[in-house]
Amino acid sequence: MINLAYVQKNHVVLFLIFLQFSITVIAQDSIYLKQVPQFGSNPGNLKMFVYRDEQKKDTGLKPMVIVLHGCGQSAAEVARLTGWNKLADLNDFIVVYPQQKFINNVSTCFNWFRNSDINKGEGECESIYQMLLYMRKHYSIDSSKVFVTGLSAGAAMAVVMMATHPASFSGGAIFAGGAYKLATNAFASASAMLGTNKASRDELIRNVIDQNPSFKGKYPQMIIYQGLNDPVVNHKNAGLLITQWAGINHCDTIPDKKEHPFMNVADINRMEYRDSSGRTVIIFYEVDNLGHRILVKPGNHKDEGGETGMYGAAKNFHSTYQTAKDFGIIKE
Repeated sequence: MINLAYVQKNHVVLFLIFLQFSITVIAQDSIYLKQVPQFGSNPGNLKMFVYRDEQKKDTGLKPMVIVLHGCGQSAAEVARLTGWNKLADLNDFIVVYPQQKFINNVSTCFNWFRNSDINKGEGECESIYQMLLYMRKHYSIDSSKVFVTGLSAGAAMAVVMMATHPASFSGGAIFAGGAYKLATNAFASASAMLGTNKASRDELIRNVIDQNPSFKGKYPQMIIYQGLNDPVVNHKNAGLLITQWAGINHCDTIPDKKEHPFMNVADINRMEYRDSSGRTVIIFYEVDNLGHRILVKPGNHKDEGGETGMYGAAKNFHSTYQTAKDFGIIKE
């Protein structure tokens, strides 16, 4: 999640990086992803890509995961980084990849900090929702198993989708994101990422409630991954997101269950937060010795996948697989 003011001062370098990514996208989108050119009025001016193994016989309703890329990435980039396509093949679900355009944001970040893009029915938020509606109309989607996830700016936009359309999602996974409407303009986004923005519990809750004041249902389950050594998105953002999501789900911010080390990985601390009915509303993966990256585990086994590199770190743990397992869409 790159601050817009910083981007404007460094637009030449970022443009060259964008060109490098664009060459990769052209080569890879045709392999992995099918573009949907028309999916609605698209007020946010985004692109839409779908991954579905068309060779498989269509039997019954399928879960769906919407995956939102980070800054400087494309749909194809985040697909290779995370390994969602492999899991979709093995477990028979569909993946949708929204993609930002350079004309909207020169660093190709989703505009998670811009008011005109994060209110229900407006801008990029509405474009992503229209993608969901398109999928429901043209594919056999199980509406009770629709999920959203993202990295960095994509993570923040995933929170936007869960806050503005809580009835449409069963859950979401946030990799280095933050609370909804902690920033509502480009300049506030920098301090939000650094963890210096202040907001009371009541303010955080009200930001979400105001989007759907008459909503009486259950908000989607929130899964949070945050590196304790992240230089881009300070770990304080995870605490604010927990406070916000616990508040709208009427539970406290004291974990009801802790597992450390989780899956025999010493750096991972897993915590669960439950409401009064015993429902797990928040799962928090706090990861030591991790910067602005996701955990991947390249390999051919069913619980392996993803790519190491700028945004992928290997710790013998595939966070995408664990996320799909937490979503309940892994076929054992």
